[in-house]
Amino acid sequence: MFNTIISAKALNNIINNENLIIFDCRYNILKKDLGYKNYLESHIKNSHYINLESDLSSEATEHSGRHPLPEISKFNSFLNFYGINKNSQIVLYDDDNSSMCSRFWWMLKLVGIENCAVLDGGYKSWYPNHFPTDNLVPKDLRKENIKYSYNSDYLIDTENLKNRLKKNDIYLIDARDKDRFLGKKEPIDNKAGHVPGAINMPFKNNLGKDGKFKNKSELRNIFQEITLDDSKEIINMCGSGITACHNYLAMEYCGLRKSKIYVGSWSAWSSYNDNKIEKE
Repeated sequence: MFNTIISAKALNNIINNENLIIFDCRYNILKKDLGYKNYLESHIKNSHYINLESDLSSEATEHSGRHPLPEISKFNSFLNFYGINKNSQIVLYDDDNSSMCSRFWWMLKLVGIENCAVLDGGYKSWYPNHFPTDNLVPKDLRKENIKYSYNSDYLIDTENLKNRLKKNDIYLIDARDKDRFLGKKEPIDNKAGHVPGAINMPFKNNLGKDGKFKNKSELRNIFQEITLDDSKEIINMCGSGITACHNYLAMEYCGLRKSKIYVGSWSAWSSYNDNKIEKE
């Protein structure tokens, strides 16, 4: 079973396995219909399309951040609709940097589903190899009736994060690019800057020029700063709880200890007028 990343070659080797369920997570936050359009044109054989906004998020509220988790009842229905069970091998992919599918991967882990993996390099690593593709929407889904719940041990909200920052017993990792972290630009959220005490580790640093994850030793070297004190808990954040999951995946892949996700991330933190913000 694959539980972190899977290569295109390895996926092709199991493409006809009965317990394999593939999800196409291609999505562009600025061009919201582009992912589904690309899916309808061509996708990995038998893959289902899922949407970041409607399937992996709920409607945002004042202080929730832009992509809060869906209600667990809704996520339960989603997982059961696609027939996911303990014997399933789930593979997820997006265009090339694995940021969208990493969110889904983490959500599966959050409800205790371990046999899930991200396609290394995404669709751009699959298509050039002439591995099986089609433009058909799979039907005859195998329904399930399993009850899942979110594991709160791997979540943290704004108030608890503030308390932990005061105690100085965490590493808070921000996955946004450097310019957004420093407050030099902010193309999405209302305020620019970062949470005081956060460490900037852009998720794109986890990838090589080919869009695939760097090897485990290279990733451990990237995260070296947050391995100095094992007593500190690792908390991942980003703009809205999406690319934070990419760092979570990279950490798990290279063998670091478990971490939490601040789902609301910068979009939640900056929504409070009294929360401190740093720039530069």
